[in-house]
Amino acid sequence: MSFAFGRDLRLCSAADFKQVFDRTDIKVSSRHLLILACQNELDHPRLGLVIAKKNIRKATGRNRVKRHIRETFRLHQGELGNLDIVVLARRGLGELESCDINKLLTHQWFKLARRRNEQKVS
Repeated sequence: MSFAFGRDLRLCSAADFKQVFDRTDIKVSSRHLLILACQNELDHPRLGLVIAKKNIRKATGRNRVKRHIRETFRLHQGELGNLDIVVLARRGLGELESCDINKLLTHQWFKLARRRNEQKVS
C-alpha cells in the first residue's frame, strides 16, 4: 500500500462533493469537525475538504488545518476502505494546538472506520 496522497485520493469535482452530501451513509461528528462519508465504487478512499473562512478566519490557520487533515488521512487510508469522505471544519478548530488536532483527527478516523465496519456487517 502506498501512503502517497495523489490526485486519485481527492474529491476534485463539485459532482463528487454533491454525491457525498446527497448520499451520506456515515456521519462522524465532534465539537470541531463533521465528517460525512458514502461508499464509492473504487478500491480506495477519497477525501474532500470544506474549510470555511467563516469558521477559521486566517488563511494560515485554514492551511494548517488542511495540512493536518490530509496527513492523518494519508496515514489512516488503509483502515477506511472505499469511502468518499468530506471533512467540514467547525468554529474553533483553528484555535487548537497541532497535537490536539492530530489526536482529534486520529480518533475521528477510527470512529469512521468502526462505523463503516458496523454497516458492512448489518
